[in-house]
Amino acid sequence: MAINTIPPSANAPHLMDLVPNEGHRRWIAAMARQLPFLADMIPADLLIYVPTPEQRLVVVAEAKPTVRESFYARSLLGQVVEPDSAPPLFAALRSGAITEGATGKVINGQPMGQVIYPMGNGKEVCALLVVERNLYDQVKHTEEKRELYRTAISRTVQTLLSKSRTSELTLPSIQPGDALLLLNQGGQIVHASHSAANLARRMGLPELLEGLSWADTFLANREKRLVASNAIYEETELLTPQMAVSVRTLPLEPADEQVASILVLRDISEIKEKDRELAIKETIIREVHHRVKNNLQTVAALLRLQQRRSRNTEVKSILSDCIDRISSIALVHEYLSHEDVEMVDIKELAYNLLSASLQSMIPPEKQIDARVMAPSSSVTLSSAKATSVALIINELLQNTFKHAFTGRTQGRVELTVTLAEPDVLHIVLHDDGIGLPADFDPQKDANLGWEIIYTLAQQDLRGDIAIESSSQGTTVTVSIPVSERG
Repeated sequence: MAINTIPPSANAPHLMDLVPNEGHRRWIAAMARQLPFLADMIPADLLIYVPTPEQRLVVVAEAKPTVRESFYARSLLGQVVEPDSAPPLFAALRSGAITEGATGKVINGQPMGQVIYPMGNGKEVCALLVVERNLYDQVKHTEEKRELYRTAISRTVQTLLSKSRTSELTLPSIQPGDALLLLNQGGQIVHASHSAANLARRMGLPELLEGLSWADTFLANREKRLVASNAIYEETELLTPQMAVSVRTLPLEPADEQVASILVLRDISEIKEKDRELAIKETIIREVHHRVKNNLQTVAALLRLQQRRSRNTEVKSILSDCIDRISSIALVHEYLSHEDVEMVDIKELAYNLLSASLQSMIPPEKQIDARVMAPSSSVTLSSAKATSVALIINELLQNTFKHAFTGRTQGRVELTVTLAEPDVLHIVLHDDGIGLPADFDPQKDANLGWEIIYTLAQQDLRGDIAIESSSQGTTVTVSIPVSERG
């Protein structure tokens, strides 16, 4: 199925040149998006023509049916029609009236029934919507049925032409297996497709649906849930413990006693079952994250207890570092136990890590102005990467608060999280402290914290680290590719 509102030929004029009125262009584009639904509902080939300055017509949009063979083996987009080759099209353009076109004309061995719907006000026509049906489809039906189909098709096309003028909403296309029902003004089923009969059988309903009440047949003893309601259609779900059916209702305008609405039914039981299984899986994963977080907090509490009992200052410091590292990992699991089971917001994680570091490492007599700088939008990483990023941020903050403000009572720290380049996360920690020693080499002279930072950033996250330091302060930049970002 091909849809295009712009002629593909390099020599063909652009739609903007063909249709100078912006409102008309929007209407044509909106109607072009409705063609896939119409092509399979009718079924038929659909074409939208617009007039050219040379008094010709050119095809700017098309849709072919997927449920039967199209009249055309190739696309007609950009095809130009002369007045003498298609008189009915130009007659409809001049009159502004719905016109029967090349009825009975044989194309590729198939007899065509053509109806032309002008788009415009009266004789001011900006485009033509052409519906081309295979007349073989009508032979098998009674005259009463043929009249019903003609009415339903005409009402549907006119309804979508009217709605597309003021709404850019698109009616979802019909999928293989979808069931089609036509209801009259009293809610009685006047036509049911073969797929509708099959669906009714699976629902435990009578297969011969025509003549039955829609409400009494399909709605009785079923939960009805509204999913969407807009200017063009309403979508509901009919639910039973065994089956779920989506119902899309298109009210037709003007209302007709014979055909008042079209219903497209789809069996969504399998989708609902997968959604239910996914919801259960997410709940289990969240519970696992919750238990991991609790276990990590228990380990941190035991280390904290051991730290209080130790009289060795070095041991106390080592245990304190271990507690902070475990707490950083626990923060990731706490986030995952409440939010998305796969993705972590690094911005929120940075706020929490900075807050925890300030509470545990800055004595009351020091005044450290610390803040997180981040974009308003979320910056997310997979849970695996987020754990490594949490440990890196924790180690950077520990190093800064332990060493940057030695001998000072005031200072400033900025932790910046940005996506300055596509798919690259930058974590920048800047302080206005005393700076690193002039001969400091993090690869040789560094403590365990720097070793953790380098190992995680370069080997686990495939990122880079840059350090700038002077007597005015230190800036550490960690750049991480985030192609798995959500």
